Amino acid sequence: MTFSFWTIFRTEIGVVLLALGALVFDILLPDDEKRGRTLASVAMIGVALLFFHALGQWGNFGYGARGTVLQDGVSFVFKLIFLPAAFLTLFMAREYQDRLKRGHEEFILLILFALVGMVFVAVAADFLLFFVALETLTVSMYVMTSYLRDRAASIEAGVKYVVLGALSTAVFLYGLSFIYGATGSTAYRDIAAHVAAGGLSPAFTFGMLLVFSSLAFKIGAVPFHLWVPDVYEGAPSPVTAYLAIGSKAAGFAALVRLWMTAFAPASATLGALAAVIAALTIIYGNLGAIPQTNMKRLLGYSSIGHAGYMLIGLAAFPDSGGAALLYYLLSYLVSTGGVFLVVVAAGRHFKSGDISEYAGLSRRSPLLAAGMLLGLLSLAGVPPLAGFFAKFTILWAGVKNGLLWLVIIGLLNVITSLYYYLKIVKVMYVDKPADERLIPLTLDQRVIQYFSILGILVLGIYQGPFVRLVEAAFRN
Repeated sequence: MTFSFWTIFRTEIGVVLLALGALVFDILLPDDEKRGRTLASVAMIGVALLFFHALGQWGNFGYGARGTVLQDGVSFVFKLIFLPAAFLTLFMAREYQDRLKRGHEEFILLILFALVGMVFVAVAADFLLFFVALETLTVSMYVMTSYLRDRAASIEAGVKYVVLGALSTAVFLYGLSFIYGATGSTAYRDIAAHVAAGGLSPAFTFGMLLVFSSLAFKIGAVPFHLWVPDVYEGAPSPVTAYLAIGSKAAGFAALVRLWMTAFAPASATLGALAAVIAALTIIYGNLGAIPQTNMKRLLGYSSIGHAGYMLIGLAAFPDSGGAALLYYLLSYLVSTGGVFLVVVAAGRHFKSGDISEYAGLSRRSPLLAAGMLLGLLSLAGVPPLAGFFAKFTILWAGVKNGLLWLVIIGLLNVITSLYYYLKIVKVMYVDKPADERLIPLTLDQRVIQYFSILGILVLGIYQGPFVRLVEAAFRN
């Protein structure tokens, strides 16, 4: 059914108004050292209110804006990922501001405009709107990645991301031109209807593969992954977290939507391709993480490996693979978010960000060490944490769809990942710290860290409501 845009897209409208309102509020704030922190706090309150408002939007589904946007269960769940990801990033950015020489307020605004891009990627039902939303997200990320202009690593990360991202955009547009030429439309449902009626033409297939390749770059899948370790290491830590959680989820939101609509007639072909890329991505990400000595670089390779596991959900789509993918993203949100909360809080007391600097963290800050421990074990898939059930559901979806060879690769790499995650645990709990001083934490840092730990435990032990939510998302 088609409804008024203003009726069913209140969350999207709210996100846009929040970003524009923050822009105006920034102008009105007094020009002092508390300005950036105040804006971040206001933005966090706004995002939190939008999250609770979004919770009440279930069932308010349908097309709007002449069929260019679609609100359904899948977009609903993705927004429940994007909004907490933005909240955590805003919190980390607020704590990170003493390491930004200038532009504190603009940094907060970029986070909000990236959020605008994310939510519209999830609801886009037309390639033109999708492209605008995706570029809103990626351009914001380009700027934030190179925000530390006094650090060569940040500038290098930004340049690499811009150059390779521009190439990815060119590939996307080139592919879209073939899809439009073959189908005469940019609307997802019209494209699907045309292909279902006339079959897969060579032009459409070629364009579809180019679009898939462009989105594979966004999620950091092999062989489009080369930017990930350098960008993750060089970018400011809050931006790295946003890339790992929000931007990656937006890439999968686009892929899931296309799998359900425009590319549905070619799902068998794309599923086989996704399975091969998933295997290569899992292997490369986990093997590449083993020799790393820098924390953020290791997490970059880890994120490549996790992208491979998520691709299993697409390879097993739609039979349980889609629901497993959404649950995996929820688990990845709380696990990776918890790890980066520690990286940002502890990083202000470190110089280089090497893993060796985390030596004795359990003595310097038991709470940070516990948060990092649970986050890493969850990412590794250790029961009864969120990551264990996420990996179980994604691999079980592969088994049910006859991808036993891929499931075996996934299981073997779970063992591999345990090595480099436990290496960090050993440094925190066994090695002696070079600096014995305690790491002080503010009240809000403690509260957010406790909520992160709680999320990891709840999604691992009490999965029922979340499983029912992601399963219902594909029935609505």
